[in-house]
Amino acid sequence: MFFRTPPFGLDISDNSVEIISLKGSFNNPRFLAMGRRILKPGIVENAKILNKKVLKKILLDLIKFPEFGKIKTKKFIFSLPESKTFTLIFKLPKDLTKKKELDFIKSQVNQNLPFKAEDLYLDFRINTKEVFLAAATKKIVNDYLEFFKSLGLHPLAIETESESFGRSLIQDSDEAVLIVDIGARTTNFSIFDNKKLRFSSTFEVAGNKFTQGLADVLKISLNEAERLKKINGLSPKTKKGRVFLILQKEVQEIVLEIRNIEEYFQKKENKEIKKIVLAGGSAMLPLLPKYLEENLGKPVIIGEPWTKINIDVLRKKQYIKKAFNINPILYAVCIGSALRGLMKDSKQAGINLTKK
Repeated sequence: MFFRTPPFGLDISDNSVEIISLKGSFNNPRFLAMGRRILKPGIVENAKILNKKVLKKILLDLIKFPEFGKIKTKKFIFSLPESKTFTLIFKLPKDLTKKKELDFIKSQVNQNLPFKAEDLYLDFRINTKEVFLAAATKKIVNDYLEFFKSLGLHPLAIETESESFGRSLIQDSDEAVLIVDIGARTTNFSIFDNKKLRFSSTFEVAGNKFTQGLADVLKISLNEAERLKKINGLSPKTKKGRVFLILQKEVQEIVLEIRNIEEYFQKKENKEIKKIVLAGGSAMLPLLPKYLEENLGKPVIIGEPWTKINIDVLRKKQYIKKAFNINPILYAVCIGSALRGLMKDSKQAGINLTKK
């Protein structure tokens, strides 16, 4: 680790691209470089790259000219959007021999996922006869691998967003924690217990639906609705409470989904979720943590991915003004991937969907 530049973390969503480079060790990570670019509509949609030429130019420019520091390697860890991955947790039969484990695992994939095992890249971990498996279609993984190859970039591992979030947002807690990632298009839910992923799902209600709801009811443009959403949020005291009432209807769908997830987890694991951690750009909706806390009766916080990282370099004179404008939660996924890059063998340090 002392004689190589660790791979950086990369996150590509429909609306933005983020990169983070760290150095040091997994237990003592230090900030090295970071950058972000906003993507216009039509470049990436539902995790599919629609305009490779434009995205290529943006990503190469970001790597060459990040807002802070310098990226000194072409190796990286990438996380696929949760909506494009599948996870399974199941037990191996007690009398199953080692030779027959893989056949049994593939049979579970064929029975429980909407694709056959031969159409997926999959990876798994086995711990005392329990299997944690993640998979993604070969088509989507191959599309990204071909795109990265055209840029001269080298992904050491492709993992799920939930694993990246767990690394960056789950602190020293052995309790069950629910990460709620509210993006623009979807909300993703991930439960970690003893810092291990136990559940993940995707819900088709998120920031864009909040904005559309305001635009439809108030008969205003999407741009104006977005502005009102960001300024007023869930405050009942502004705009005579109209924005609050409209947004509340949308947010209540997420509240109900969280309650369903809590009930499922309680029945399956006989455990209670103790805390909820918010992530994603739409998690910054004013007063959202307070609203969810009052409705769900448990602590709700915005994730703090900087907690684990030494960011002294951002306090330098040339950076400090720009650093005040950083919203670290927007980098949570690539921070988690970058933390994996500090592990001894980052290829094998978790799920790796580059395996064939």
